[in-house]
Amino acid sequence: MRREDVAARLLLALDSHDDLALASVLDPDIRMLVDSGDATGGERRGRAVVARVLVNRLAMLPDASLRAVHVNGRPGIAATRRDGEVVAVLGIETGWRGGITALWLSTAPDKLTGWNRPGSH
Repeated sequence: MRREDVAARLLLALDSHDDLALASVLDPDIRMLVDSGDATGGERRGRAVVARVLVNRLAMLPDASLRAVHVNGRPGIAATRRDGEVVAVLGIETGWRGGITALWLSTAPDKLTGWNRPGSH
């Protein structure tokens, strides 16, 4: 998988609610850091755990749409409400085979300030 295609493939898997498609883009030993700004954050490891946490976290944002973006020079996904407010940003790291080896999910409002400035992203 090409690095620039990884966000599109992850988006497709998330949009289709296809567990097999989601598993196919995640490395078996994937790790995800959740920066929620509260006690629900932390690190998660393993394909099944990360997939479940990712799907559950995004389900908490039912009024947000997902789009591919660049996060610190890497592929990523932003969850944006209809009013344009970014409520989550997911950074993606890929391995040499193209699978997703790490995810960084930020839902902490203070960490998303830069994404919500006029003229940003």
